Amino acid sequence: MKSAQRTEQAWFEQLLTTLQGAGPVGEAIAATIRGRRIRLGFARQSTGACWFDWRRLHFGVFLNADYAGRQPDDVSLVALLAHEARHLQQGVLEALSVRGELEAWQLQYDVLAWLSAEPRDEAWQELRALDPISRADLQRARALMRQLAGPRYRIHCLPLWPLPAEVAHRFKVVNR
Repeated sequence: MKSAQRTEQAWFEQLLTTLQGAGPVGEAIAATIRGRRIRLGFARQSTGACWFDWRRLHFGVFLNADYAGRQPDDVSLVALLAHEARHLQQGVLEALSVRGELEAWQLQYDVLAWLSAEPRDEAWQELRALDPISRADLQRARALMRQLAGPRYRIHCLPLWPLPAEVAHRFKVVNR
């Protein structure tokens, strides 16, 4: 194994150790990452992190390569790792929905709170309080996420619910 790979593995192991210390939620996510042997790494991308590397066609958690120079105990990176790992737990259909994103953002908030870095921004706090079952709350979540992440965040492209549930809802509405 190359020295750079060993160094990257050690960096992610330290990140996982910090995540494990983020209460029961962080401990569970860290156990999932280790238990499922989820691939961790860095990738060039326009977002902070992703759960699928399109260049290599791999599932895993890939942080933006620009973060490689940060300390592995950086709580924002720990929370981002948890966020993306939640998507892997959810599966593709759930992850590619506003509901899946809301649940991952709420987990990210909880990890930050456990690590004494609870977001103080009102939009974050409102996002944490939303109900992932309510369509009205999911529409509000979509707007709040766009506000927090910026206009390049493509949450507006995702259905509110996972695609099969969204299609069933649309048919139900149409057939009324």
